[in-house]
Amino acid sequence: MEKKLKIIKTVPAKGVYFKEDYIDFNNKSENTGRYVVNVYRQVEFQEILGFGGSFTESTAYNYSLLSDEDKARFIKDYFDNKDGIGYNFGRICISSSDFSLGLYSNVEEGDKTLETFNIERDKKYIIPFIKDALKYRNEDIVLFASPWSPPPYMKDNNSYIEGGKLLEEYKPVWALYFAKFIKAYKEEGINISAITVQNEPLAKQTWESCYYTAEDERDFIKDYLAPTLEKEGLSYIKIIIWDHNKERLFERANAVLSDDKVNEKVWAVGHHWYAGEHFEAVRLVNQVLKKPTISTEHCSNFVKGTIDESAENYAKEMIEDLNCGDIAICDWNMLLDTKGGPYHNRTKRVKTVEGAIAYEQTDRGCFAPILLDPETKQMDKTSIFYYIGHITKFAHKGAKVVATTKFSDKIYTVAFKNPDNSYVAVILNTSDEELQVNLRVDNTCSGFEIEPHSIMTILL
Repeated sequence: MEKKLKIIKTVPAKGVYFKEDYIDFNNKSENTGRYVVNVYRQVEFQEILGFGGSFTESTAYNYSLLSDEDKARFIKDYFDNKDGIGYNFGRICISSSDFSLGLYSNVEEGDKTLETFNIERDKKYIIPFIKDALKYRNEDIVLFASPWSPPPYMKDNNSYIEGGKLLEEYKPVWALYFAKFIKAYKEEGINISAITVQNEPLAKQTWESCYYTAEDERDFIKDYLAPTLEKEGLSYIKIIIWDHNKERLFERANAVLSDDKVNEKVWAVGHHWYAGEHFEAVRLVNQVLKKPTISTEHCSNFVKGTIDESAENYAKEMIEDLNCGDIAICDWNMLLDTKGGPYHNRTKRVKTVEGAIAYEQTDRGCFAPILLDPETKQMDKTSIFYYIGHITKFAHKGAKVVATTKFSDKIYTVAFKNPDNSYVAVILNTSDEELQVNLRVDNTCSGFEIEPHSIMTILL
C-alpha cells in the first residue's frame, strides 16, 4: 500500500476549517527543482516554550456570561492538546488595560505604603477564568504579567492615560507593587513566572500607558525591580524587557542590556507587531544579544480589513517570528464580543478646525479568535482561531524549530520537531492563486497543491 502523508487544511473562502486529508508520499523525483519547500530535519533551532493568549478582564467578563456547558467547551477549544489548539502560555494584566471594564489599580489613590493593596476586583472575573484554564491543563500553563500604568498618584501627569512618567519617589513603591501582585496571585494558586517592566513603554495612549526611556527601564530594573524581587523572595521571577514594537527592538534591547548587572537579570525581550514586519530585528536580538525573544502581544482591530485577512496576517507573523527565533507567542484577547469589546478609552486624538485637541470616538474594538454575540451568547470560532491553531495545535511545548526553505514569497513555511520525535510542517499561501508545492524532506519529495489564501499543516 502506498504511503500517505496526513494533512490538515483551512480554506476560509470555502468554509473549510481543520479538514483532514492525505497526500501521496514520495510521488515526485528527488531531483525535482521547481516549487520546492525543503524541510531540513537535521538543522534544529530554538526550543518552544509555548503559545497562548491574554487573560484580560474583557475576555474574563465575556467568559463569565457563558453557560457552564459553554465555558467547558471554550476551555477545551483553547487548552486541550488533542481536541483544542493546545494553549499553554498566557499573559495577565497588572491592574487595568484598555481591555478592562474601566480604569483601576489595586490600591487606594495616594497610598504610599501599599497597605491597601488587594486583588478583590481580579477575583470577580479574571481569577476564576485563569483557574478554570489551569485546572484543565493540570496547572501546565506558563504565565507572565505586564503593567499598563502605575496608579495616577505615582506619575508626573497624575493620570492613568496619555503616557506620563513614574515619579522618582515612587519607584521603590512601584517595584513593591509588582511583588505584592505576584504574591497575591500565588495565594490564589496562580503562579506567575515572569513579568514585563512596562507594556509599550514608548506609547502615549488614550488608555493606560507610561513612558520609559531605555535608561529609565534599565535603571528601574537595576535599582528597584530586581532588588525588590530578591528581597521579597521572588528572585525566580524572570524579567522581560521592551514589550513593544519590533522597529526598535534591537537598539532598545541593546541599550537596556548594556549594563552587565541588568543583562544578568533580564531573561528575554518581548515584542509586538504594530509597526510593521521587522522580523530581522528578532533575529538580531537572538543572534547578537543572545537573548530569547517572545511575541508578547498582537491583534487586529476592526478598522484594518476583514477577519480572514487578519487570520492570514496572524499566521504570517507567527511563522516569521518563529523562524527568527521566538520561543513563545501570546495573542491578545481570547474572547471578545461582536463589537470587539468591551473596551474603554480607545479613542483617537484629532485636531479641531481651531487647532485644539479633541477626542473622536471610533470603532476601535479588536478581533479575537473567538467572538461572542452579546445577545444570543453564541460563540463563533473565527478564521483567526484556526490559523493560529495550525501552529499551536501541532507544535508542542519543547518542540524545536527546524530549518526550511521555500521557492516563493507568496508562501510562508515553518517546521518543528516535537518532543516525541514527530515532525510537522506548516505552509501558508497568501496569494490569489493555487500553488504547486513539492515538499522535500530528506530524500523524498511529495507533490501537492495548496489553495489560494489557505493554510496547511503536514504531519511528516
